[in-house]
Amino acid sequence: MYNILALTASILLPLVILRKEITKGSNIKDFLQNNKIILIIYVSLVVGFSVRLMFIAEFPNGLNVDEASSAYEAYSILNYGIDRNGNFMPVFLEAWGSGQNALYTYLAIPFIKILGLNVLSTRLPMAIIGCVSLIVMYKILKQTENDKLKTIGIIFFAITPWHIMKSRWGLESNIFPDLVLYATFFIMKYLKSKQIKNMYFSAIILGLCSYAYGTSYFFLPIFMILVLGYLYIKKEIKINHVITVLLTIFVISLPIIICLIINTFGLQEIKIFFVIPVLEENRYEELSSIFGSNFINSSLANFKESLKILILQNDKLGWNEIPIYGLTYVISLPFMIIGIYKSFKEKTKENWIFNFWFITAFLLMFVVEPNVNRINIIIIPIIYYTFLGLDIVFENIQLSKLFIPIIYGSLFISFEISYFTTDWNSFLTFSGNIENMIKYVDKIDTEKIYFEYTFKEPYIYICFYNKINTKEFVNTVKYKNNQKGFDAVESFGKYNFYIPSQIDENAVYVFKSGDEKKYNFKKDKWQKEYIDNFVILKAK
Repeated sequence: MYNILALTASILLPLVILRKEITKGSNIKDFLQNNKIILIIYVSLVVGFSVRLMFIAEFPNGLNVDEASSAYEAYSILNYGIDRNGNFMPVFLEAWGSGQNALYTYLAIPFIKILGLNVLSTRLPMAIIGCVSLIVMYKILKQTENDKLKTIGIIFFAITPWHIMKSRWGLESNIFPDLVLYATFFIMKYLKSKQIKNMYFSAIILGLCSYAYGTSYFFLPIFMILVLGYLYIKKEIKINHVITVLLTIFVISLPIIICLIINTFGLQEIKIFFVIPVLEENRYEELSSIFGSNFINSSLANFKESLKILILQNDKLGWNEIPIYGLTYVISLPFMIIGIYKSFKEKTKENWIFNFWFITAFLLMFVVEPNVNRINIIIIPIIYYTFLGLDIVFENIQLSKLFIPIIYGSLFISFEISYFTTDWNSFLTFSGNIENMIKYVDKIDTEKIYFEYTFKEPYIYICFYNKINTKEFVNTVKYKNNQKGFDAVESFGKYNFYIPSQIDENAVYVFKSGDEKKYNFKKDKWQKEYIDNFVILKAK
């Protein structure tokens, strides 16, 4: 049912978006001729929406551990007002001990309220955000009044592998680039209309970015200094409006700023209308080289690895890219370089906003230990530069208008076939088919269940799939003490995440199939049940 609704929305919503731009014709031929560009954009939006919305509960296969964590926190706050660490309405989730960004969790709450706690409700907010980004990019390009660039841009953005893949699962950090794109749209709208309300809308969104991902703490101040400084020097904005914009961002970000201060200087948590928690370890320090003892060497190493990821378009994490296609298709590098040259040479206001975005994200590459998720803020400017470069190539090489679209179209079709195959999905290190096993084990009448620790953080999947009462979890959870900055759960309720040295015949044991042979289970005393690639042992 969901996929039928998703396809219907993918077909109808672009019509609603483009309805005012459709020109009437006296006959079908005139209509098609008058609306050639709009029809291309319509098809691009239909394709872009479809590949972001459809089958998101099935592909990628299984839940990522951070997805399950974020969604269970949303379920907990919705039903009990607390996260799984007992914090009331936290501004930052304590999660694994070193924290998790909270914005996506709060965005998921209404979806979980309507659809229940499941894979679909966990991923749907991200898929919708990805579709909104297509619309926003179209609106940005429309402001350039360049029909060719607008068409190239929306086609390329719609079929970009990175944006498709990241829109299809609920990793909380992946909303950060989209939010900055929305803020950029309002900045550009302000430049066209000179209505200051658009700058305030931008400021609100940028303030919310501080709850989306830790890299925003570095990105936001530099980006806004560059943008507002440029607008002020060009006499596009008054100083009182600059101050108001900065104050808006500061006030919205203040709780997360306080959270950083508390955790940097070892202060006590704050409980008011919400909780600003103390973490086992400062998550931002963990990601950033600024706080390291060897700043220069680590910064250069970070930059070198980030550059390698962007050039090769591969960080060897299967959920971010399929290697032979890369982030923006591996053939796009020369077009990106041409686009960077054009953008910095043609100093339009629109180009400068993306240039400031790119410059700030470029500096960030020195600061974080990179993978695609941690440097995700640079990828939308790269996409923008790529279709700028394509625009120049199409303008100067006549044959390119034929063979480049064919190449990209073929790559896109091949990418989609690869993505929607079990071979690629089995490569992912997501949880896979564990839901049936977890629900089956939960129904067994026993006071103790022991899981061998053979997949990452099994406890969060049990909380997710069995919709565990959060208060019960908080009151019964026991943690292992040997992992600094990471709260590995040893047990809660009847669930235990280790195999005891003394086998209890009144308990149930869960192993990956074959692993039970390492332990002393006598065949005549134990019954085996197989579910997917798990074996469940219970006394006969």
